[in-house]
Amino acid sequence: MNMYDSNIISNIMKDAGFDRTYDSSSAEIIIFYTCNVREKAAQRVFSNIGLLRSENTKVVAVGGCVPQAEKDEIFRYKHINIAFGPHAYHMLPTYVSRILSGETDRILDVTPLQPQKFNCCGSERTASHSEFVTIQEGCDNYCTYCIVPYTRGKEYSRPVADVISEVKMLLARGAQEITLLGQNVNSYNGEAPYINIGKPKGTWNFGRLLHEVASLDGLRRLRYTTSHPKDITADLMKQHAQIEAMVPFVHIPVQSGSDKILKLMNRRHTAQEYIDKLKAFRDICPDIQFSSDFIVGFPTETEDDFEGTLNLVREVRYICAYSFKYSPRNGTPAATMDGQVPDDIKIRRLSVLQNELMKSQRAHNEAIVGKTMEVLFDKVGRKGGQYVGKNVYMQSVVVASNETDLIGKFKMVLIEQAFQNSVFGSLI
Repeated sequence: MNMYDSNIISNIMKDAGFDRTYDSSSAEIIIFYTCNVREKAAQRVFSNIGLLRSENTKVVAVGGCVPQAEKDEIFRYKHINIAFGPHAYHMLPTYVSRILSGETDRILDVTPLQPQKFNCCGSERTASHSEFVTIQEGCDNYCTYCIVPYTRGKEYSRPVADVISEVKMLLARGAQEITLLGQNVNSYNGEAPYINIGKPKGTWNFGRLLHEVASLDGLRRLRYTTSHPKDITADLMKQHAQIEAMVPFVHIPVQSGSDKILKLMNRRHTAQEYIDKLKAFRDICPDIQFSSDFIVGFPTETEDDFEGTLNLVREVRYICAYSFKYSPRNGTPAATMDGQVPDDIKIRRLSVLQNELMKSQRAHNEAIVGKTMEVLFDKVGRKGGQYVGKNVYMQSVVVASNETDLIGKFKMVLIEQAFQNSVFGSLI
């Protein structure tokens, strides 16, 4: 979502007459767009401000969830001129102009959600072969470790017409793969006044929106992220079996395999309920694969709790996953819980978990050797003549080819070798 927002910021700044540079020493305006989910990401912002500022810098703007959480406290870093939350990026050209004109030297905008921000994507917005589209923002789940409900706010679903219009625009400009985004994307409930389903007005759930997006001309692949386990329904599972463009791959965070920890996290499901949903998914779509998120060292987590997480990983067999040490975030209930786990234990458990996840990922990579898969190529490889693309499972597929125009194209590839983070193959 931050990649999506940052792309929009770049486009609206261009519309306002600014040129983009990748040379920080020549930049008059430096814009940081931030995440506040983990402490390390937030800290990195402030160290990077010092590294990237130069004598040419006239404006430093920090946007996203860090200023939304810190509000005017962020100005303890004296070099910051503009601090804006994730709901105010459409105002950035105006704020930059006010700073450059000398009208003021500091501006803070951490207002609640302003839906009009979605209508400011930039008139010159270009499209790559693979694009993101935000359909839902905010979260009503209030997991006890998570800062997102306090920075992104309550759930908001964009109107169907707006989503369809943006997807159509991107497809017309060359996109072939679309990823629908939301903090809790499968709770989408968007207003649909222009397409009736037998009624003049109403709302669409996520499955209905998927059908409409998948029917648009030019779409080859459809993805979405992120999903909450409680909102994975049988109807959503069936979409993967019925919609040709839907990839057989879903990211479904679980965080822990311990029911005690899941309850403390306010996840609203047990480990077995989560496993049962994934089994049902596989019954409907035998080729479906999953990725997930994990937190180790949540307050009061014991060795038995951690073993429950390892057992869940072994049973589900994820093809990739994201795993982190628990990071207390100010203002969340978990930050003040008793039983905070020492960092050395977190580090050890994270290493054990990641080794287990790597085994599962490597096993899947090896299992597809000898298979032919469709790959969308998106960049050149490290060696001359190499190209790298993604299959439906988001695996990196590397090929050697004399062709010079593979970027942005779908090609069939015979998978021949498997490694930890990628597979190698030959064009068919």
